[in-house]
Amino acid sequence: MSRAPERLAAALALAACGCHGVALQRHEIARQPIAFIFHSESEARERAEAHARLALPGTSRTRGEPSVLHLNSLRDHLEAALGLRDADPIPGRLALLDPRSGRVTPLASAQRGAIPLAWSADRDRLLFAQRDRGTLQLFELDLESQVVSQRTIGPDHHPQGCYGPDGRLVVVIAKRAPRGSTPTARASLVSQLALMHADGSFAAISPGPMDGDPSCSSDGASVAYARSFARADSEIWLHSFELGRPEHALAPGREPAFSPDGEWIAYTRSEKIPPTLWRIRRDGSGRSRLGWGSGSAEYGPAFSPDGALVVYESQAGDRYRLSVRRFDGTGDSVLLADGDGTHAVW
Repeated sequence: MSRAPERLAAALALAACGCHGVALQRHEIARQPIAFIFHSESEARERAEAHARLALPGTSRTRGEPSVLHLNSLRDHLEAALGLRDADPIPGRLALLDPRSGRVTPLASAQRGAIPLAWSADRDRLLFAQRDRGTLQLFELDLESQVVSQRTIGPDHHPQGCYGPDGRLVVVIAKRAPRGSTPTARASLVSQLALMHADGSFAAISPGPMDGDPSCSSDGASVAYARSFARADSEIWLHSFELGRPEHALAPGREPAFSPDGEWIAYTRSEKIPPTLWRIRRDGSGRSRLGWGSGSAEYGPAFSPDGALVVYESQAGDRYRLSVRRFDGTGDSVLLADGDGTHAVW
């Protein structure tokens, strides 16, 4: 007797429960820790209440918009640092998450509000950004000694970066735009990517005026980044450090993240609401949605060290959960259920 009706019933049941494939098993999750911004459950509730108050009649926020106090993008962080928008009233802690056990270890050597950015190739150092005398600068934490060293200094902001060719830093340089130099009030900042030399000097590698979200390939040969425009959504661009390979646009989106083998880039596509995760090959082929999620807004993808999984933040109302799914788009699972998690770096 044919088993087709049974298979169809099973498929319909699977779709109805929202499982989107076989459930993710614990043994599939890489053991390496995830660096992220952590808000405890009580902090997350208090933060959500602050966000909700902004949705009341007579305030500037309209219902259905993302929480404006969630500093998700480069522009958000810079505008808060420059006093152009409200900062997060309850800054989170830089912490490490054990993805199998769910154990959270805050890093006391970093300030509240510090933002994780990238692991070094051998994963013994963590690059992060935090405030320094009024500007956002890059710092590096040695995991074994817990010693923090400062990698950049002002007067410009250096809010983002990654490990590029020969371990040198690819850095975002950002500043307030000169008065009258931008066409809209919203375009009040300028930023571009630069390669940092051993002597601390920089060589620009992107044109600006609003470039950020750099992700360096594991071989250091390329960097993917988001280029924003005054009246349009941002685009993912690819810059190669190899001579004769011009940089080029890949797809609409932001928050690109290279896979460990350097073949794929996961990113956030946000020109439609809610934002969703997408993927594209380094050569521009294979663009497709990365899973179908549950209808919540999805931000900040980052690959597991083995490339099999993608961690991301899922927004539900005014809460932000760290979740994970397979790179084939199946097996969604919440990694952190107690408290909020954002800006994951695996």
